[in-house]
This record gives sequence, C-alpha cells and structure tokens, in this order.
Amino acid sequence: MDGFISAMPLVHAPDSRVTILRELGLESGFPDLVIVVWRDARTVNWGESRLSLVPSDLRLMHYVFQRRRAAHSELEGCFGSRFARRSIERLHGAGLVRPAGRAWFPCALERTFAATKIIAVEAKIGKWASALNQARLNTWFASKSYVLVPRVSEEQVREAQQFGIGVLSPEHDRIREWGASTAPLPRSYASWVVNDLAWRASMVRSNR
Repeated sequence: MDGFISAMPLVHAPDSRVTILRELGLESGFPDLVIVVWRDARTVNWGESRLSLVPSDLRLMHYVFQRRRAAHSELEGCFGSRFARRSIERLHGAGLVRPAGRAWFPCALERTFAATKIIAVEAKIGKWASALNQARLNTWFASKSYVLVPRVSEEQVREAQQFGIGVLSPEHDRIREWGASTAPLPRSYASWVVNDLAWRASMVRSNR
C-alpha cells in the first residue's frame, strides 16, 4: 500500500496539504485508504472550540448547510430540543454557524470546510465484487472513489465506471488510472467528519 501511495497520480494546488487516513470506521464501512487534500489557510482560525465538536454536531452542521437556513424550532424537531440547543451552541462557538433571529445560517464554506478533495481507495486482492461494493458505499462521503486491484479486466472497468467508480492497478513502475466521477464536497456529514480528522491529524503531528 505504501508503494501505491507514492506512485498514485495526485494533482493538487501548491498551497494544499495531503493527509492519509487508513481504515476509518464510518457508518458505511471501513475504507482502506482515504486521501484528503485540504487548504491549511482555511483552518487558521480553527482552535479548541473546533476540537470539541463530535460527529453528531457535524451531522447537525450538514443539515444546516443543506437547508441554508434552519429555524431553531426545526432543529429541535429533527434532533431533539436538548441536543439541538447544545450542539448549535458548540457549532456557533466554533464559527460554523451564525444566528439570525430564531434561525441559523451556515458560515462561508471557505472558512468552515478545508477539504478540496476526499479520495477513497478500496484495495482488494481477488475480491472484485466486495471491493466494488465498498467503493460504491464510499461515495457517501468522498468526492472520488476508487478500487485498487492487482489486475483488472475491461469488463470490470466498465462495471465500475457505470457507478462513477474509478479503477487503479499497478502497471510496471506506475499506477494506471481509469478515472472516477467527481462530486462536490461536502457530500454528507461524513465528509465533515473526514475533513476534521485530516485537520486533527495534522494538529497531532505539529504538537509532537
């Protein structure tokens, strides 16, 4: 897998950072590899209040992001009054939402979401159907999803691309890529979770 990472064709802006997350435990399964490309400049004002957020907070955040405007009563109805009140306070303290009367609006995505690419890679040897199924599940949070296999047939490539899944396979000293469809981020609250995990991982490394 390490050899694949170094050979993977990955294009990103010079001011971006790349974080590799392995075998994350998400509701959709345990993707083998998640490559997060993110803009460090977007995180300059993230701090302790952001670190206090939990996945349930990010679920509520994605709801507000999708709705563009969410009344407080609506959040209480969807998430329960006690949790909605505490969660929205944490999100507000972390600078992800802003109030307007009895409603909440998402703050600008350029300040609250750092990931520009989330690439999921499912690696399997001789288990094509299993790998493809997990790769499809990974589209729940990833902007691109791939299957990595030692060998692949044209029929398998066509099958994957019917679902927008890309295929990666070693070829001599490089990785051959059959492209995946690209989806905008964030795709779900899990995209927010992965986004924050990449940032938190960089914080751990910088504090060593």
